[in-house]
Amino acid sequence: MMNIKKYRATTTREALEKIKNDLGENALVLETRQVRTGGFLGLGSGIQIEVSAAAPENLLNAKPAPQKKSDVHSNRILNLTDESVAAPPVFNPVNSTRHNIMAALSARATGTNGFEKEAPKTARILKSDEIAFSPKIEAVEISPEAPRVVHPRRELPKSNLTAAETPAAPVEPGPGGYTNRELELLRAELREIKFSVNSMTGRQTNNFWQKDVNFDLLDEIFESPFYETYMELTEAGVSAELARSFISDIIPQFRDKNLDPARLSETTLFRAISSTVKFTPDFLRLEKPTVMALIGATGVGKTTTIAKLAARAALQEHRRVELVTLDTYRIAAVEQLKTYAEIIGAGCHVVRSVLELDSVLRRLSPDAIVLIDTTGKNPHDLADQYELSDYLRQRPEIRKCLAVQATTHPLDAVAGIRKFEMYGADSLILTKLDETLRPGAILEVIGDCAQPVAYLCNGQRVPEDMQTATPETLTNRILGNY
Repeated sequence: MMNIKKYRATTTREALEKIKNDLGENALVLETRQVRTGGFLGLGSGIQIEVSAAAPENLLNAKPAPQKKSDVHSNRILNLTDESVAAPPVFNPVNSTRHNIMAALSARATGTNGFEKEAPKTARILKSDEIAFSPKIEAVEISPEAPRVVHPRRELPKSNLTAAETPAAPVEPGPGGYTNRELELLRAELREIKFSVNSMTGRQTNNFWQKDVNFDLLDEIFESPFYETYMELTEAGVSAELARSFISDIIPQFRDKNLDPARLSETTLFRAISSTVKFTPDFLRLEKPTVMALIGATGVGKTTTIAKLAARAALQEHRRVELVTLDTYRIAAVEQLKTYAEIIGAGCHVVRSVLELDSVLRRLSPDAIVLIDTTGKNPHDLADQYELSDYLRQRPEIRKCLAVQATTHPLDAVAGIRKFEMYGADSLILTKLDETLRPGAILEVIGDCAQPVAYLCNGQRVPEDMQTATPETLTNRILGNY
């Protein structure tokens, strides 16, 4: 049998190092899996990597183990033929080892796929007393009722065959003396180990060069002062590929200018935002009547944002404001909005259906700014919102602003924006910019969106913690210049 050992370590690399030190560089990896170790009743336990490996080199150099007298007689009897009675049995460690390794790998592969069942290793067992006292045996007779032995098919070069050997099937060894079957199994094992390592370390295949990057300028990106700019952008949350793309655009113009890295970062980000992000004017300053509905997921800060917009319109723009809320699921939200309305002298209306909403909008003064607070919903569960979404989508005179919080992962934020497109969202409001250490990550969201950005919210104060979105205000917010 093969000398199979199991090694455990915290990482696959450590386990492979142990195997290399113990069994040598030619050790054969058979299996890799995760095991839970330590702890009590599942508490405090940890995950380790267990790797099973074989030592073919040890088997090749090993001497045959001493055998009992009866075993010696058995081996002689089973190897005797009419032409080799006088010759002692010859032990070929190379063929034996290769046969054992291939048999183990083939059995593992066929057992997994279900093509073959493992056969008994011997067709017949002879009693030791029968062997010891037999005066002369010319041939070993195997009973026809004995189970049939199924061995993996092997091919051997004809030059290695002797008159007493009969191959099961012809074979052609590949590079390094391994058969094609063995090489295929080894490649499969290597692919499995690579996949396991990638999964455990959380590696992902990213398209780092998907953006437009000038490859001729890559070396200069990592030289001063561009490298300092690259580091500042990535530390602010801008992805590595976006940072490389932004810097490669400004290198030709600023290559020979001795600029301060901080100033260069502002210039780089400002230019990139101006060319990739869309913005919309402050609709609170428009003279024509305005009706705006704020939509978004649960907990993104819609009610607080409505209060900021209302206070800004009433106190700074001196406009008449009417607040309408559909968020009747949260009593606190209704009371909060009523309190804000009393403070700024605005009207507050609570509606429970689309019909009531339409009725209230028809009664309100055409000169007022109407702000509608909708119910927060899970973006992946909007089945009960078709009536409201159809109503808003069919009313182009109503602005639909989607609140997107900056703390959301870019992939989730993009998915949410796509879901809320059923409302006909035509602009974005970025909320909770003060609650993230990496505000630059929002560029991956808004850079590819069709909707322009209207406002930036960065705190709980009403109405101070809200700004009109522009390339300058967004640049300062990402770099912390405020």
